[in-house]
Amino acid sequence: MLCIYWLLCGKGVPDNRESTNEIRTELDRATDTKQDIADTATAIQDTVGELQDSIGKAETAIDTATGASQRFDQILGECQDIIEQIRNQPAK
Repeated sequence: MLCIYWLLCGKGVPDNRESTNEIRTELDRATDTKQDIADTATAIQDTVGELQDSIGKAETAIDTATGASQRFDQILGECQDIIEQIRNQPAK
C-alpha cells in the first residue's frame, strides 16, 4: 500500500539533496573564511607587537642620540672655553 502511495504522491516531492549539499558547501566555505579571518587577525596582532617593539627601540635610540648630542654640545662648549682662555693668555 505504501508503494502505491509513493508512486502516486511521491513524484511531486522535490529532491532536496542538492540543496542540502549546497548548504553544506556554503557552511564549509564560511568555516574556512572564519579561520582565514582568525589567522589574519593573529598575523596582525603579531605585526603590531613587532611594531611596538621597533617603536620602543627607536625611542630608546632617539633618547640615546639626544643625550649624546647634548653631551657633544657640552664638550664643544668646554673646548671653546679652553680655546678662549688660551687666546686670552699673555704672550711670553
